[in-house]
Amino acid sequence: MTNDFYHGIIKNLHVGYAYHRIICDTQGTPVDYEFIEVNRAFEAATGLIGAEIIGKTVTAVIPEIRDSGFDWIRFYGEIALNHTTAEIEQYSSPLNRWYRVQVYSPETNYFITLFNDITREKRDLAERNLLLTTLHDIVFEISTDYHFTNVIVQDETTLFVPKKNIIGSHITSIFSKDLSEEIIVVFKAAHDTGQKQEFEYKSPVPTDKRWFLAEIFYINDNESPRFVVSIHDISRRKRMEKSLFIEKERLQTTLLSIGDGVISTDSRGCVTLLNKVAENLTGWNQQEAYGLPLDQVLKLVNEYTRESCENPARRVLEEGLIIELNNHTLLLSKDGREIPIEDSAAPIKDQDGQITGVVIVFRDFTDKKEKQEKIEYLSFHDHLTGLYNRRYFDEELKRLNTPRNLPLSLLIFDVNGLKLTNDAFGHMAGDRLLKKVAQTMQTISRSDDIIARIGGDEFVILLPQTEIQEAKELAKRINTALSHEHLEAGQISISSGWAVKTTADEEITEVFKAAENKMYQYKISERNSTRNEAIQFIMKTLYEKLPREQQHSERVSNISGLIGAAMGMNKEEINELKTAGALHDIGKIAIGNEILDKTGELSDFEWLEIRRHPEISFSILSSLNDYAPLANIILVHHERYDGTGYPKGLSAEQIPLPARIIAIADAFDAMTYGRPYKEPLTTEAAIREIVAGKSTQFDPAIADIFLSVLAENNYCL
Repeated sequence: MTNDFYHGIIKNLHVGYAYHRIICDTQGTPVDYEFIEVNRAFEAATGLIGAEIIGKTVTAVIPEIRDSGFDWIRFYGEIALNHTTAEIEQYSSPLNRWYRVQVYSPETNYFITLFNDITREKRDLAERNLLLTTLHDIVFEISTDYHFTNVIVQDETTLFVPKKNIIGSHITSIFSKDLSEEIIVVFKAAHDTGQKQEFEYKSPVPTDKRWFLAEIFYINDNESPRFVVSIHDISRRKRMEKSLFIEKERLQTTLLSIGDGVISTDSRGCVTLLNKVAENLTGWNQQEAYGLPLDQVLKLVNEYTRESCENPARRVLEEGLIIELNNHTLLLSKDGREIPIEDSAAPIKDQDGQITGVVIVFRDFTDKKEKQEKIEYLSFHDHLTGLYNRRYFDEELKRLNTPRNLPLSLLIFDVNGLKLTNDAFGHMAGDRLLKKVAQTMQTISRSDDIIARIGGDEFVILLPQTEIQEAKELAKRINTALSHEHLEAGQISISSGWAVKTTADEEITEVFKAAENKMYQYKISERNSTRNEAIQFIMKTLYEKLPREQQHSERVSNISGLIGAAMGMNKEEINELKTAGALHDIGKIAIGNEILDKTGELSDFEWLEIRRHPEISFSILSSLNDYAPLANIILVHHERYDGTGYPKGLSAEQIPLPARIIAIADAFDAMTYGRPYKEPLTTEAAIREIVAGKSTQFDPAIADIFLSVLAENNYCL
């Protein structure tokens, strides 16, 4: 195969390719490397321009490479000096890119890098081949008994033996015995055939590396039969041939080692080469496939229609253009596998521009296809519930908004208590609530109904060709089924609304608004009762989780009420105060038992978790109108009179009066009944703590009133 053939293949590869020479210091340690050759894919992958870097060292092109985290020079140097191969995935900080690089050394001190960005060879090998020229001509005349009779030469320095020593000498006196025998055989052939004979030989002088071409003619002259030998210095041609051979081997090795499948054909579209990847993908080996039509080896069908795809080689041969396969192409391998692939095909041209074959480069598209399908799925589905998302719903609403789908009914649902669930039990509990609602809707709805999650807690079902009564019945079944489901926040409750489009002139947006308004009306009418039930369920769950909290909350409520009465509060104020006292620790529902029940000393993190409960309590209670005033009191019941409390750092009169009262009631009960991490104090010791805390932790006036109330109740509250 010609070098043009291999160059044509490399030129059209998607693989970034570069050829380098390693540079070592006097100790033989790699210190740099030189760019010898790159292709366009290399330029595209690295941003480096071949014309600007060829012949330059990497430290000149990328000075900061010495400071990069990976020692590229040492890595490449070991491969080039040891004539080995390697493959790595490595980030290049100077170029700000990642590369999967295959490296191998075709000969000592040189190495090749292949990058996964696969494009085409940068330069045309044919343009690099120089026309062979003759440097010097020498003419010998030799008798039929093989003696030199004449030497014609312009520059005698081109002779490896002085002219005067050549004339009269026998061939065996000038050349070695073995070389002389070879030359005489060629002379005899010229004599016997009368045809010009050619013979190539290397200079017999060991230090002379030149090669020569001898063109031998036999002159059948009756008077002086002789041989005329024209000598041409072909050293340059020999060097070029060696270079081309090495390059051909290098290019062939490159093709056989890259990560993509490569198949080449001749000008008839018959296979001439498969690399290892192509063998693995097609199931054919090189020997089996050689000479077969491409479409017998590379069987391509459309993924959906199963129809055979156009033969890429035939099209390239007809049009002479680079082409790419259509989407959804499957390769049917010899062993029965079906492999999604993507590929391109390009013509191989000789120096005259004539197409001599085709190269097809293809890769297994399976992983990429799966990722694309996943991205496509996520673009139209809600990642949490697996239902369709708002984007898909909007598209389907437009698509189905046609007269043939009338009546077109809409059901809209809003999950009650999602924020309350998130605040009280954490977002994972809220996620479980949303998933359960979605699963129930899927189970009860028809298979062709469009169910989507269009907001945080909002769901919609699109029902083409469905009367409103049927839609209402579906909503009722969903509500009934969910009412039998219980999660952390208790019974699942949703609000629903519906509307229907019955005539073509109705705007679908107005129908959507009507369903949404009906849903909100229902939600408002049920909101307080639903949320009150949720608060009671949370307190019940807290008391089951921490039985001591029920007794503690009841005592704090009672003590707060006694202090409020002693301060002259009216009945309504006292009731509000007692309710706040009873609910002051509702936020502990979101704190783990491993912290609340810990008997040892709490860590800094655990104290931070404990101190979150006033804010959690506020989040839970502030969403209910009836509890909103209490939420503001409970939020600050751990503030201190001197401003060193939490969560806001309020001081003195900035702290609401009910909160200052609850702070003393809560502290006294905690001291006298203890905590898992702290033994209880005696009443006397607790009183001393209250007195010591006046004006720092506690409001001094309220502290005095509390001590009076305590005394009036015989120091037993």
